[in-house]
Amino acid sequence: MNKKKDEKDVLIVRDEQTGEISVVSSLSRDGTPKTKPAKLENSPDFLHFDRGGDVLDNFFTNFFRQYKEPSRFGFYRLAADKVDALLDVMKDLLKDPEANKEVLAAHKIDTSEYEKKVQQEKNGQEPENINNQKQEKEMEQKQEQPAQTQAEGRRNGYQPLDESKINWPDMEKKWGISREALQKSGDLDRMLNYGKSNLIAAQPTFDGEKYDMAMRFSLKTQQDGSITIKPHFIRMEPNLNVEFRGYTFTDEDKKALRTTGNLGHIAEVANLETGEMVPSYISIDRKTNEILTYPASKLHLRDKIGTTPLTKEEQDILKTGAPLPNKEVELANGRKFTVTLQVNADQKGIEFVPGTSRSLEKTQEQTQAPASESRQQKADGEEKKKRLDWTLEDGSPKPITKWKSREFDDQQKQDYLDGKVIKLENMTDKEGQPCTLYVQFNKEKGRPYSSTTPPEPGKVLGPSNESKTQVAVNNEGKTNEETKGVKEPLQKGQVKPKDEKQKAQQEQANGEDTKPAKKQKKGGPKL
Repeated sequence: MNKKKDEKDVLIVRDEQTGEISVVSSLSRDGTPKTKPAKLENSPDFLHFDRGGDVLDNFFTNFFRQYKEPSRFGFYRLAADKVDALLDVMKDLLKDPEANKEVLAAHKIDTSEYEKKVQQEKNGQEPENINNQKQEKEMEQKQEQPAQTQAEGRRNGYQPLDESKINWPDMEKKWGISREALQKSGDLDRMLNYGKSNLIAAQPTFDGEKYDMAMRFSLKTQQDGSITIKPHFIRMEPNLNVEFRGYTFTDEDKKALRTTGNLGHIAEVANLETGEMVPSYISIDRKTNEILTYPASKLHLRDKIGTTPLTKEEQDILKTGAPLPNKEVELANGRKFTVTLQVNADQKGIEFVPGTSRSLEKTQEQTQAPASESRQQKADGEEKKKRLDWTLEDGSPKPITKWKSREFDDQQKQDYLDGKVIKLENMTDKEGQPCTLYVQFNKEKGRPYSSTTPPEPGKVLGPSNESKTQVAVNNEGKTNEETKGVKEPLQKGQVKPKDEKQKAQQEQANGEDTKPAKKQKKGGPKL
């Protein structure tokens, strides 16, 4: 019985006129749905319904009361723990629901009784119970349950926060953000459903003065029932050198948090309201550097990632908070890759640790491609990833405090945000060769660039002509025809061998290129 109560579904909605398919992401105050496109990348936003609860009953009753054309929509349930594996399959089946009627029968929700109930209400009749047998069983269960469980049942399962209890004018005055802006960006739905917003360019007021800064927000219910907004400020770095809620980070803890964003094991931290020490996972919010916790007792671990099963041993490793590296994962769309899995307190579940994913298909393609092409593909992929990490929602630069381990002073931090050039002397490239770097945020590209020479007026900052070869070969893994045989790192301005030793290396490399290929033996592999 308890297992059934813990099972959850997501609700798939099909517009019968347009064929559009979406998934319920949240509920409005009147119980009507808000949806997200039925794509796997949106799965963290899908709303989970208790399979044995009354939320669906209340939802459909309100739906038929509120919507002008309720019969236009078809509803299908899908087990929440099967979303990754079956969502794409369901979308294909729903392209022609009539032809796939038999297969979809197990998922389709019969809403005729809800429609009948609402129609009876409109006609002034006493509505019949939708499922008397279900209600009788629930009454029997409630008689056997303790008072606390009965109280939880009366809450009708999941309910979003009531936005009418938020003082919107006060919020806008204090933080410089409006309800309309939050709703337009989609952040309001996330916050009303107990999540955090993305980074927002806010204008908080302190001591009568407004400040421009980026931060995240969440909502918190007070003891009197009112709901206040909770800010999550950007920190230059997480403060790991002080005791955190009764727990002291070791050197290994600090290294793990700074490297992966996750502690890597369960730690006991104090509950801020009761003082009780609670075994919890600890992670860093990668957008704000805030230290976050999630009770280990609340972790719901599925036995699959995508369509890939997790063994009992792998699940046990993940439950301890430790990483599970090099796990080969296949998604429902057939995409395969290897990745490190780990519990993340911010996501309240298992995450793909950023920077650890490698596509198996791309890896195979790169082993067959020329070395220079593979290096270029890798560089392009890293470039694309970096662009996503440098800007706020409005395209303005995120604050940074250093470049290549060189700390910025306060003026340099501000100059960077203003798009000005920062000069860093006595720097070295990746091979340890001395150079001077100029750093500047490029608004058009949405990322910073560095160069060994200052930019010319009106031109995009990039490596200077005299340093392009050095940077390309030493730092980007590219090949220069004139120096491909040189084994030492190139120096500033170098485009040819600098001495007799390097000339000999280059001549040897050129000689190998001109040698005829060895004849293959009969039956041997073809090149």
